[in-house]
Amino acid sequence: MLGNREALWTLWEVSRAGTHAAAAARLGITASAVGQQLKALEARLGVVLFERVGRRARLTAAGEALVARLGEHLPALDAALEAAGEAQRAVRGEVSLGGPWPFFRYWLRPRLPGLLERHPELRLDVRFDVPSRVARRLLDGELDLGILGLLPEAPGLETRPVAQEGFVAVAAPAYVERWGVPRSARDFQAHRFIAFDADLAMLAPWWRAAFGARERAPERVVCRIANLDEMLALAEAGMGIAVLPDYLVEPAVRAGRVEVLEPERRSSRRPRGTLWVAWRKAAAPTARFLAVRDWLLEG
Repeated sequence: MLGNREALWTLWEVSRAGTHAAAAARLGITASAVGQQLKALEARLGVVLFERVGRRARLTAAGEALVARLGEHLPALDAALEAAGEAQRAVRGEVSLGGPWPFFRYWLRPRLPGLLERHPELRLDVRFDVPSRVARRLLDGELDLGILGLLPEAPGLETRPVAQEGFVAVAAPAYVERWGVPRSARDFQAHRFIAFDADLAMLAPWWRAAFGARERAPERVVCRIANLDEMLALAEAGMGIAVLPDYLVEPAVRAGRVEVLEPERRSSRRPRGTLWVAWRKAAAPTARFLAVRDWLLEG
């Protein structure tokens, strides 16, 4: 069937151009290839489509009838293909993007106006969620792009680093006054901690950077909550120490609601985490998808 379709397009172009050579130029193939396709089409149909008149080929009655039917459908199909190609090339339509609200507020919000001004026909659907669910929604096709704080163990996703964030430990002044200022690993191990999730997403890298991988991580995690704003609120309320991104706690530090706890570091390396842009490897490379993905990777 595919060969029939290609040959029918060739027949249509020959009827419009008048000669094999002219049709070949329009199709981007050789005149010999045009002749071979038409002969193969005649063989498959079992009818003669052209007859020779001098040096030119003229449609037979069967050929004219077939071309007339093609004229009813091929132009519309040609226009539909052109429209589909244009839709693929135009930055138009919706792209869904998921990620953590605090990072989006800090990093994405000031950049969004430039993207939407650059592509006025683009619609961005932004959804806030924790990294584990963002990864699942990417794999399920519910999201086109996502921002993740941890590399997902998912072979179906493509990832690129997009930003880094620094981690700091903070606690309310009242908490510090009551329980003292921790400095060593043993000091911190005796304190209460508020953690993001079971994998201690920010606490674990902060601890390794401060005290090394051999030091036992703190066990007094009194609350695990997958919401950075709520973690900060609990720290401000004096419930314990929270390790959070520096950009998130900066306003609370300036206002005196929390203070930064600086450990005695074994390394001068500051604890940092990498944020990743992720998407399905099988995602269709539409113009709108590529425009948003490349904009994210610009940083």
